[in-house]
Amino acid sequence: MTLGQCTALFIISLLLVMSLVNVRKPSSRAFRNAISECEKFTQPLELEANRKYFPETLSQMLLEIDHVFVLSFDSCKTTLPQAFTGRATCIIGRKLDVCAPRAYIRGPYTHAMKVSFTHAAVLHLAQKSRYEHIAVLEDDVIIRHNALSANLVREFRALLKSNAWSIVQFGFRPYFLEESSREHCPSKCRCEIKKHVSEQFCELSRAGCDIRSSDFYVIREQYYEPLRLKILDFKQMNFDRIVDSRPMRHFTKQWLHLPQISMQIKLDIPIDYQIGLGALYVKKCVHPRPLSELVTRQLFNISNMGNI
Repeated sequence: MTLGQCTALFIISLLLVMSLVNVRKPSSRAFRNAISECEKFTQPLELEANRKYFPETLSQMLLEIDHVFVLSFDSCKTTLPQAFTGRATCIIGRKLDVCAPRAYIRGPYTHAMKVSFTHAAVLHLAQKSRYEHIAVLEDDVIIRHNALSANLVREFRALLKSNAWSIVQFGFRPYFLEESSREHCPSKCRCEIKKHVSEQFCELSRAGCDIRSSDFYVIREQYYEPLRLKILDFKQMNFDRIVDSRPMRHFTKQWLHLPQISMQIKLDIPIDYQIGLGALYVKKCVHPRPLSELVTRQLFNISNMGNI
């Protein structure tokens, strides 16, 4: 190969590398521009002095968090007490969908991609506001009043102060058990109760367990950007960018509330099956024993829907 040919090959390679870099940069820029230019997709969450639907214990727990984001399609039905003035935001998904660059939501699983884009937008807003931690709550969630402990606020506060966590999930769906409920618990799905911190939360110390749910979680500032980038990673197939299918699985030191507090009506399995799967997960994967009475009674009472 002549010197001229080598030079030409080098220039072509350099141009290809530069083109790849330029493809990536507009992706990130397009996302930021879409969020900053989108009008009226955020509004203060409606507050009420007395709200029976949202349990007082849970409200007190959420006051430990810097900010609460409620994700809705058209308008938020969830309300919180007056103490959340300036600390709770309603996200209007319908308006954000219009602003989302097509590249982020086109292809298979369109609805899930739109929801995931909304989660990415919330993480961007949280990072921009420099919140130390946020709670994300999907508006169609059902709260299980009978699964709340009187010690919830104290134990959650201790968990926050420990700084030994990435994400805390209050709703969870052990999807791996739907495929095979007869197998032993995978080591990556074992969840340990650390009684010096809490008896109501257990720690998933490893990453990778197929536990899905994004209806109610708390996340720390250090993980806003890593989670957002995984949701928006074009190198991955659409399914692998759905917020709770793959992105949330990448992080260690996640904690689960036992039993799950939040459930969803609009899911492909009924509520009593969701509770039953949660109970089966506790039976197979949570240790050490004995568990607290509030947790263990869920193993035997999965269809009492009157207290939800």
